[in-house]
Amino acid sequence: MKLLSLDSTGVMMSNLYLTSAELADLRLPDLPKSKQGIEHIARRDQWLFENIPGQARGGKRKVFVVSQLPADIQAAIRAKQTAQLLAETAPAPMPALSDADIKSVAVPLTDRQRQVESARMGVLTTIDNIVGQTGCAKEHAIKTVLTNARMVGFEQLARLFELARDERGATGELPSLRTIKRWFANRDHLAPKIKQADMSLPEWAPLYLKFYQVPQKVSHQHAYEQFAQAFLQTHPMAKLPSPWQCYRFVQKLGNVSKQKGRIGEREIKYLKPYKVREFLHLEPTEIYTCDGHTFDAEVLHPDSGKPFRPEITTIADVATRKIVGFSVDLAESGTAVLAAISHACETNGVPALFYVDNGGGYRNHMMADEAIGLMGRIGTSMVHSLAYSSQARGVIEHLHKTVWVKAAQSLQTYMGELMDPQAKQLVHKTTRGLLKKGMNLKNVPALANIQSLNPNLILDFREFVAFCEWHVAQYNNRPHSSLPKILDVNGKRRHMTPNEMWALKVEQGAQIIKIADDEKYQLFLPQQMRTVQRGCVFLQNNRYFSQSLDEYNGDTVRVAYDIHDANHVWVYDDLGRLICRAEWNGNNIDYMPVSVRDQAKDKRVDAQLRRLGVKQATAEAARPQRYIEHQASSVNMGGITIDMDKLAEQGEKARLSMRQHNDTVDAVVTKEVQKAELIEEQAAWSVPTESADRFALFERIKNQAGLPEQAARWVQMYPNSHEYKAMSKRAHSM
Repeated sequence: MKLLSLDSTGVMMSNLYLTSAELADLRLPDLPKSKQGIEHIARRDQWLFENIPGQARGGKRKVFVVSQLPADIQAAIRAKQTAQLLAETAPAPMPALSDADIKSVAVPLTDRQRQVESARMGVLTTIDNIVGQTGCAKEHAIKTVLTNARMVGFEQLARLFELARDERGATGELPSLRTIKRWFANRDHLAPKIKQADMSLPEWAPLYLKFYQVPQKVSHQHAYEQFAQAFLQTHPMAKLPSPWQCYRFVQKLGNVSKQKGRIGEREIKYLKPYKVREFLHLEPTEIYTCDGHTFDAEVLHPDSGKPFRPEITTIADVATRKIVGFSVDLAESGTAVLAAISHACETNGVPALFYVDNGGGYRNHMMADEAIGLMGRIGTSMVHSLAYSSQARGVIEHLHKTVWVKAAQSLQTYMGELMDPQAKQLVHKTTRGLLKKGMNLKNVPALANIQSLNPNLILDFREFVAFCEWHVAQYNNRPHSSLPKILDVNGKRRHMTPNEMWALKVEQGAQIIKIADDEKYQLFLPQQMRTVQRGCVFLQNNRYFSQSLDEYNGDTVRVAYDIHDANHVWVYDDLGRLICRAEWNGNNIDYMPVSVRDQAKDKRVDAQLRRLGVKQATAEAARPQRYIEHQASSVNMGGITIDMDKLAEQGEKARLSMRQHNDTVDAVVTKEVQKAELIEEQAAWSVPTESADRFALFERIKNQAGLPEQAARWVQMYPNSHEYKAMSKRAHSM
């Protein structure tokens, strides 16, 4: 970089050239801060450059001619290097200003002040011209100008006096001779003074803000009522400020300061300035960002068949804005994040950085543990954003609105804030009414009076996964407003799509690390550290055994497990080498092995039952209690004494005898009804025509007792068919 030379006009830049590294070191506000980013901008905008001899013998160095750069970049370079030069020759720092000095600092002029100042300067210039041309005295020239301003033909001069008039003067009056002389005496300060607001802090202000700056967002009247009571208690001899004084004080505060306390730290960031992060210099897979989103529409639960809102975990590539992976799960959890990052790594590549929030799905041993966590196994660094900083992850936050919220709005079961309340209530009542009748909601036609793009009222879980895949594909092939523009095949300029940006980066030589097929199963299974005990390892209350673990007794090993299949686990040593595959060999809790997902379901059902128990107890507590505090043992009625205890005993015996008789009759009737239903069921029983329906029927009745003869024979023979084996394998692979 050549030295700068200064003259009266500023910095001379005609003979200046800079390399991309020197431009990056300047850290200009409108340019990237890396050499690669500068090179990208230069290729995109076609900057002129030269190849000059380098420091190495026979080498060349690429430099940019600054005089040929865009004007805004030249101005930024000039300002940056001028500031550096002034900093090198700057004098000693000035002492801090006192209060008097602060009050004397000039306040920026208003439009009215600048207008008056210009008009007064025009009047003084006119008077100076008369003095210069005629040689008369200044006072005589002032009188001449005032006289001409009242005459016909001098309307422009009169208008100049009107604009220069002080607001305290009467409209249409000209200034006096003394006033114009005062203008000459204060020629450098012709702008009129305006009344400045008193910005001092009243003594009562902190107390008033204590009642006004609360998250309930109370009105001024409500805050003043509480403030007045507290003020009179703490300052009994002081004068109470009026409501108008309190209101005017709050209006003097800045728009952000007045909202402190009324808005939390998370929401108040939407009122403060923000920074836009440059990303065009990044490469694909350099930074992945991830977040979960509860879908705003209901689908059918894969187990219970009831409506619920699934959790979608989405991963996007920051450099290209492409959705590289996603997962659909029943609720937000670490397994949902694990499935999403596994999908992203398998289909697109392993990220260098994984930028996420502080949720429990990311801060767990399955993801972040140095020994057994997924991030360590794939060589990725996880970076967490600051708390309440959703703006920092604007890429993924905005993607939820553009993809998943729009997708939910295409379904009739959409329940977001934009859904019409009447339509939402109608859909909810319809689905719950069908469930009460015992009907299967699968393939129920959509409601005729509510428009929808889907022919069915509600999607089942498999249809919903395909629905999500389609919307992801549509997003990746749609122009993105934050990406550069290109010339389309139709001759129109448009923004690039995420897929096009990804392909361009790969064509330019971006390095993408792919996962080999033989590594997928090892890398993406969750792991836990366990101690070998006599050839066994214990995981999730299941015992796994292998003869290969004999010599590892007492050692700590890594145990990799499949969340869907609990029949076996994979055991690795501390260096990550596979030891064996241990098989399920016994369990002290369940007769069959219980997978991690099944245990999670059991835990969720237990929690639901506990909540229902609390609701039932609460409802029973509200039941009115009717009781008799005291009852006499005998009653005298017309001279006849009746023993109430004996009478109650006789009544209880009569009720017991009647109940036994009714139970006998009910048992006989129930037996006859069951016999009739069994005969009717045997006559009407048939096997469904569709393979999926046959498999579902078998899973539902395989352990059921008292089946019709035809059904029992079919249940015994169906597991030997090829259809059952294929359907069973497909169900376990999901």
